[in-house]
Parts: sequence; structure tokens; C-alpha cells
Amino acid sequence: MNQVMYLKILDGRKAVDAYREAHCQLHSKPWYRGIPEEHTPLLNKLLSELEKQGFNSLQEFWDASTELNIQELGFESRDDFEARATKSNREALERMWQ
Repeated sequence: MNQVMYLKILDGRKAVDAYREAHCQLHSKPWYRGIPEEHTPLLNKLLSELEKQGFNSLQEFWDASTELNIQELGFESRDDFEARATKSNREALERMWQ
């Protein structure tokens, strides 16, 4: 993976982490009627941040992030991982940033 894509994924992960934090804060109070309306701007901000990094969808970001995790485990690609991964490799992937 080239350095530019690596940095875009890291920035995308920061945006997801910020969304997760804001989402937790929103849901830290008991449910109330305004939660859906307050959630929409959070999600829109996340999608906007991912778009700034060049991702056209949340799924596209997740796929790239998983690919980075797989490469950090020493595999060339998802196909390489699927072909050669051991149970411990799969468990390690589960523990990585998701």
C-alpha cells in the first residue's frame, strides 16, 4: 500500500473514532425523541470527512482499512490472507482496529 493511501486510511480512522465518541455521548442519556435528528449530523460529518480522504462510501473505507490491517499482519492482500492465514492470524485481525 502506498504512503498516500496509508495516511488517508489513518485520517479516516480518526474520523471514525471521533464519530464513535460523539455517538457514545449522544446515547449516554436516556433515549429521547430528538436522538435521530441529532445523529444525522454526526453521520453526515463522518461521511464528509471520509469523502475528503477520497472514499466514496463507508464500505469503501472499511475495505481499505481491513486491507491495511491485513498488510500489517504481513500478507500481500486479502486473497493472500484468505489462502494462508492461520487461526491465530484471523484472531489477530479481529483484535486490530475495526
